[in-house]
Amino acid sequence: MATNTPVSGISPTAHPLEVNCVYAISGAYGLLPRILYYVTLVFAIFGRSREWLIIGALVSALTYAGTAAIHLMALVASKNEIYDLDIVAAWAVLSSGALAYIGMVHWSTTLRYSRAKLVLITWGFLVGISLIFGRAELFQDPLSPPEPACYSSAGTLLEYPIQLISPQFNCTYKCFSATKPMRQPSEVMIVPRHVLDNRYTRLSFVLVGPIQFAAYAALSFDSLEHTPSQICTRAVMSHLDHTQRENITKLIYNASSEHWYGGYFVLFQFVRHSRWNARKALLSFVILPWFLTALLVDILALPMMVTNIVLNEVSILASNLPTNEAMYAVGQWGPVVNSLLVVIAAIINKYLEMRERAKNTSAKESGGPKCRDDVPGRPDIEPGMEEQTIGVVTPKLAHVETLRDMEELLDKPK
Repeated sequence: MATNTPVSGISPTAHPLEVNCVYAISGAYGLLPRILYYVTLVFAIFGRSREWLIIGALVSALTYAGTAAIHLMALVASKNEIYDLDIVAAWAVLSSGALAYIGMVHWSTTLRYSRAKLVLITWGFLVGISLIFGRAELFQDPLSPPEPACYSSAGTLLEYPIQLISPQFNCTYKCFSATKPMRQPSEVMIVPRHVLDNRYTRLSFVLVGPIQFAAYAALSFDSLEHTPSQICTRAVMSHLDHTQRENITKLIYNASSEHWYGGYFVLFQFVRHSRWNARKALLSFVILPWFLTALLVDILALPMMVTNIVLNEVSILASNLPTNEAMYAVGQWGPVVNSLLVVIAAIINKYLEMRERAKNTSAKESGGPKCRDDVPGRPDIEPGMEEQTIGVVTPKLAHVETLRDMEELLDKPK
């Protein structure tokens, strides 16, 4: 006869007393596809001078994360009764993507001036929306209460609905009768409660704040270089008096361009030298703290992305969350092979392009105009070009506005 208690003398860790129903992580979110995604993100950020290769890596990362974003939003009610573990895997993918978005749009000059910038901004907006759904699913929805484990008279744990065919089980779980979208009833499985709630699963909570801030930055269509340094500059210029604007606008702009984050120095100096009023209170206690938080996220985006990857992978792997495809299955190694083939194709195409360019250059050099050294007293000047006087022109010294100049101008009595 089946019972809800394990056979006496058996370890409760191996034979748990409380269990939960889950759907295993899909093969598309397995370890190998996740590693491939992380590698392509890092390559897209740091491969600055190889646009022809970056675009291929970026397309792979964007399509993978874009699909995960849509999937995560569709899983909005997939934690109750049966916990779809794709929520955990999709959060790992998209949270790293949001932090990588800050790095790509603010630090990569190749992407910032590329035609793919609009696509990147749209992708960031999609990731930002999905992370709002993901935060609610992962951190606000509580786990369903565990159910007592069902054991047969021989001490076998009931783990899958198909086991109910055996006559040795006369108990079951309520969650076996529940259904979820995009899943089959036969995919339900039982895991011990401690697999879903342990010290490793809580690691995903560590960087929730910065991740949400990066998501809001993506939702704001923020694509400025080293943002919001330029926003700080514009905020100061918008609060200047009409008598000051003509004299100081150019000075502030040039001073803020001295450094990547010069706009922050401009805003700080403006707040420090201005008189206390409602405007200064708003800048000091609301706008300035928000901009400083954005500054920290902007500077620490890449280190936080690496930290987030490590924390999420430890949370998934150390908790032994089940995956419905092993690493040797084609669902996991197939995307890796596809990406390698795309990279190989891009390299071959680039090689053929360079070879054709070299042939054209060689042909021009061999069939081009002859050198005119045989004409006495005549320098090497191509036909149609005028002779120029050779000499040195000393430029006049120009004063470049600095932050010190701006500070002195702000200190002047009005």
